[in-house]
Formats: sequence, structure tokens, C-alpha cells
Amino acid sequence: MKKIFTMIMVAFLSLSALSSVSAHPHDHDKGHHKYSIEKQLAISKKAVKKYRNIEVALDEGFVGLVPGACVPNMGIHLVKPSRMDDDKLRIKKPEILVYEPLKNGHYKLVAAEWYVPAELTDKTPVLFDQKFQGPMDNHDGSAGQHYDLHVWLFKTNLDGIFKPENTRVSCKYAE
Repeated sequence: MKKIFTMIMVAFLSLSALSSVSAHPHDHDKGHHKYSIEKQLAISKKAVKKYRNIEVALDEGFVGLVPGACVPNMGIHLVKPSRMDDDKLRIKKPEILVYEPLKNGHYKLVAAEWYVPAELTDKTPVLFDQKFQGPMDNHDGSAGQHYDLHVWLFKTNLDGIFKPENTRVSCKYAE
């Protein structure tokens, strides 16, 4: 019985530690690399799937749902401002959620995106063993640059899960 309890505690502590893993771009070789990419993606998908209901995302502080904000081959990006101003990368807490507008007026969660302001790092960030894209100018027109990584967790991207654009995502029903 004691052996089973110990094994359960080790498993629980391992999962608890993973929930707070942060991968600073300066320190990206620690923490999350002890898990396979497939395991990391599964953990991310499980943590993010609650946002399939866009109301949950909005209630938790994601913002940016505005008419005309649909990016072709990407979708509508909702950002969580409280996660945008640091270089910490948490596989369970993306800075951005990406939705596809549907014919019935609803939104389908299709991807998560991780974001790092360029001025906070001297290296290209890495997560899921993938280098981020960038640095690039901020898309909202604000000063500065950033790095980002799209991960198509909820809609297959025929070009690859980490490619920034997904030709299967449409803005046809965006308001």
C-alpha cells in the first residue's frame, strides 16, 4: 500500500510541476524538454480545450473579438493581456487563442499561440522543440516587435502543426 501511495504521489508531483513549467527563451533547455513533443502537445491541448467555449475565454480575460479582425488562413486572435508582457512560456497557458468564425455565428477554437516581446530576449524563443517566428513587427500597429509560435491543436493543418497559416481556416463567416 505504501508503495502504491508513493507512486501516486510521484505522479501527482510530476504533473503539478509541469503545470508551472516556464521556458524562458534564455533558459529554454530546462523543464519541458523532459517530456516528448507529443506529450507536451497533449498536455497543452487538454489544458486549452476548456476554451472551445469562447465565453470561457472571454470570462477569463481574453480580449480582441472585434468585427473584421479575422486574419485569412488564421482566424480571430484573442489575447490575454496579463500574459503578454513577459518572456515566460507555459505549455498550459498560451498568450493567444485562435478561433474560426462559423456559419451559425459561433466560433471554433482552432489553435493556440505563444508570444514573446522581442525586447525581452536576446535569443529566438523555443517551445515544443520549435523555434518561434520573428522577430516581427507587432500586428496591432503598436511599436515594438515580437516572436510567436502557432500550434494547430484543434484543426489539422495540412502544412504542419507549427506552421503559422492554415489554409483550412476560413474568414468567410466573420462579421
